[in-house]
Amino acid sequence: MKKIFVMAGAVIIFTSCNQKPTTSSTSETAATKTTETSSSAAPKGQYEFKSGILEAETIMPGGMGTTTMKITFDDYGKLKVTETNMAMSMGGHHMNTTSKSLVKDDYIYSWSSASKAGMKFKMDPSRMDPKKDMDFSKMTDEMKAKLHMQEVGNETIDGKDCKVFTYEAETMKGKMWIWKQLPLQSEMTISGKTITTKYKSFRENPSIPAGTFDVPSDIEFKEMNLPATASK
Repeated sequence: MKKIFVMAGAVIIFTSCNQKPTTSSTSETAATKTTETSSSAAPKGQYEFKSGILEAETIMPGGMGTTTMKITFDDYGKLKVTETNMAMSMGGHHMNTTSKSLVKDDYIYSWSSASKAGMKFKMDPSRMDPKKDMDFSKMTDEMKAKLHMQEVGNETIDGKDCKVFTYEAETMKGKMWIWKQLPLQSEMTISGKTITTKYKSFRENPSIPAGTFDVPSDIEFKEMNLPATASK
């Protein structure tokens, strides 16, 4: 169950590119469209908005609890802080924790409010593991093909026209609702257990306090390497 919760924490930052994964019958057309798009309006970052605050709630399976997520980003997603507040109940035990992750200078920093130790690792799109790294905007066509990504239509959430994507890998499969590169809603099923993330609110270009994207000076970060399996 702990593994399921960790993945739930990652799913809210799961984003997708605007195009479908290419297939043998459509690769030439998709490549042409990609070239035209990149030449006319190259994206400035992961998101279409310069800055924003996205809030969502994740519901754990089996009544295990809920998790609230708050993502604050700037510079089109090149700077991003994700704050996770978890309220879980397992075997009669209750647990409330707060954790954060920071994306900055091509590194991801991760730490908990209950500890002075954290982890950091260098982002490498060529070695992304879909179970840990939920940013499709940096994924190669090969990785998208491995995930069997498909754009299956459009649905509206809170007046926002979302593109709907499905994906599948090993024991994990899911569905994402993406609005202008932002993940508003998701359903992820892992080993028969379904995790649902629901959209709560989004503020565009808010006032972000100074120091929001600073690496905490009181946390000791240990640099980690991605596992070898991530490149397979």
